Amino acid sequence: MRGPLRRLILTARAAIVVAALPIPASTLLYGQTTAPAFVGVRTFLGAPYVPRLETIEADFAVLGVPFDEGTWGQPGARYGPRDLRENSQEYHFYLTEGFYYIDQDRTVLKGKRWVDAGDVEVFPTVPVQTGEKVTAAVRTILGRKALPIVIGGDHSITFPVLRAYQSPLTLIHFDAHLDTWNAAPGNLDHSSWVNRTAALPHVRKVVQVGMRGLANDQEAMGNARKIGSTIITSEQIHRKGAAWALSRIPASERIYVTVDVDVLDPSVAPGTGTIEPDGLSFAELDDLLKGLPAKGRLVGLDVVEITPYRDPSGRTAQTAVRLIIDLLGAAFP
Repeated sequence: MRGPLRRLILTARAAIVVAALPIPASTLLYGQTTAPAFVGVRTFLGAPYVPRLETIEADFAVLGVPFDEGTWGQPGARYGPRDLRENSQEYHFYLTEGFYYIDQDRTVLKGKRWVDAGDVEVFPTVPVQTGEKVTAAVRTILGRKALPIVIGGDHSITFPVLRAYQSPLTLIHFDAHLDTWNAAPGNLDHSSWVNRTAALPHVRKVVQVGMRGLANDQEAMGNARKIGSTIITSEQIHRKGAAWALSRIPASERIYVTVDVDVLDPSVAPGTGTIEPDGLSFAELDDLLKGLPAKGRLVGLDVVEITPYRDPSGRTAQTAVRLIIDLLGAAFP
C-alpha cells in the first residue's frame, strides 16, 4: 500500500474511533465544553441554546429582549443582548465546574444548569405587543422553576418582566436615574417605567440605588416620594460605603434586581445611552450586589441599557456579565 493512501486510511480510522467515543452527559445538557470560546454560535457563557421555553430544565434561563423603543435619547440598546452574549465568551469555561475566584480560593455556581433561551419575539413599532411577549416568556420560565436572567434592551422592559410575577417582592433598582418622570397617558418608556411597576400589586417596596448628580429633577423626586421609594445616592455610597448602603435596604422575603449599567461610572461602563459622571466603581456595585442575598431570596434579575456602538471595546458588556456571575454566585453559592 502506498504511503499517502495508507496515511489517509489510518487518519480515517482514527476519526471513526474518536467519533465513537462517548460524550459526557454534562457536555450535552449543561454546557460543559472543551471547544475554544471563539468556536460556534454565540450563547450566553456558552450555555445550551433552548428557545422552546416550555422544555427548559435548568436553574438559570437567560432571555434576551432586543428592544429600545422606550428610549428618549441615544438608541442602540436593542443590540445589548448580542453584545452581552459576545463578551460573555471571556468567561466561557466549564459551567458545571463553576467559577473560581483566586481570592479566598473559592468556587461558586458549581453544578448549576444554564440555558440560553434566545431572544423574545419583538414587534418593531408595536411596543405593547412586544411587552406581552416579554411577560409571557418570563411567566413560562418561572413556570419551569428556572431563575429568569433578562438581558436588554432599554429599561422599559423591566415592567413587562415584573408583570409576569405574582408573589410579593421588593424591587432593587440600580441606576443613575430615578426613572419616575411623568409620561404621556398610557406611555411606557425608560424614564417612567418605575411609576407603572410600583403600581403592580405584588411589588411591595422599591429601593433605588446609585442616583446622582444632575441626572434627576424635582418632578422625578416627587414621584419617587409618592411611591415610598427608598433612595440611596451614589454620592452617599462614595462617602459612607457599600456596607452603609446595604444597611439601608430592608429585609424582604423575595427580591428582584434590575441593573441599568449607567449606575456605573462612565470610565467603567461607557457603552450606555445616558452617561452621568461620578457613578459607582466596579468594586462598589459588586459589593452591593453580593450583599443583596442577605436581604432576601433572589427571584430574578435584568441588566439593561447597554449600547454597544458607544463602546467598541466591549468592556461595558463584559463588566455586566461579571456582575451577573458575582450576584448569582452570592445568591446560589
